[in-house]
Amino acid sequence: MSKAYKILITSQKGGVGKSTLSVNLAAYFNKMTKARAALVDLDHQATSSKWLNGAAGAEAHNTTFNLERGVSNGITSLNIARIMRNACQDNDIVVTDLTWNDLLPKEFFFDFDFLLVPCSLSSVELDSTVHFLERISHIIHSKLRKPPALIIVPSRIRGEEDYSRMLRRTFNFEFFLSPPVTYSAEVQDYFCTSFLFESDNEEIRKNFVEFARSVEALIVNSEQESSHRKIPASAARDAGTVLDRFLLSRTTRRHAEQPSELHDIAHLKNRDRQVPSFLGLRK
Repeated sequence: MSKAYKILITSQKGGVGKSTLSVNLAAYFNKMTKARAALVDLDHQATSSKWLNGAAGAEAHNTTFNLERGVSNGITSLNIARIMRNACQDNDIVVTDLTWNDLLPKEFFFDFDFLLVPCSLSSVELDSTVHFLERISHIIHSKLRKPPALIIVPSRIRGEEDYSRMLRRTFNFEFFLSPPVTYSAEVQDYFCTSFLFESDNEEIRKNFVEFARSVEALIVNSEQESSHRKIPASAARDAGTVLDRFLLSRTTRRHAEQPSELHDIAHLKNRDRQVPSFLGLRK
């Protein structure tokens, strides 16, 4: 790969499965593909780092940074930028675990290729997720800079819950929909000991592998895609001006007036054999 792909797994709400997804996704790429992956843990509880260090031991590739250590927005952002830069130097994929904190500027999202937002179907979590995404809508719809691809992850889904219809009605903008990560009380037993894709429980193992393969397929597709949106040459010159804010607000209104467009990538499980490995992409 010519560059590291950066994945941010975040939301404003705790307890939605961010750390579980982060640590298991990073470990999946390292152990189940030919990619080199690192975990950057920006959560003050450092749950994903503890899990990775406990389960992977000396093989763990992670960095922990407590946002509360930053004494100002500028210093915090510079420290995180340095950590991300170092992580990207020796890896193909960097997975970042973060409970969103307003200490960071929203432009932080532009540093990532993929934005994964886990969300269950509870009314509280749906409302919190909608509020969070509305606050960063100018990032998601940006025409001046390349925004991260937004992926909604149905998390802690129970049984046959109709997550696709519910999420389609809830979010009024374009996003990818990953296969659901189902709820299982057994998941807590893997903390600091092993990973979900190695589970002896076939249902847990297959469920997480299906999710991870969908993210892998998106990365592969983005590597092969040639029709990226081009940023105007004047974008850097105009960034932060009144014109910039006007264009962003106009883009937001235009998208708000359109029905949501959803790319359901759950069907990619049927294309596993056609998804090229990372080995085929690296020279």
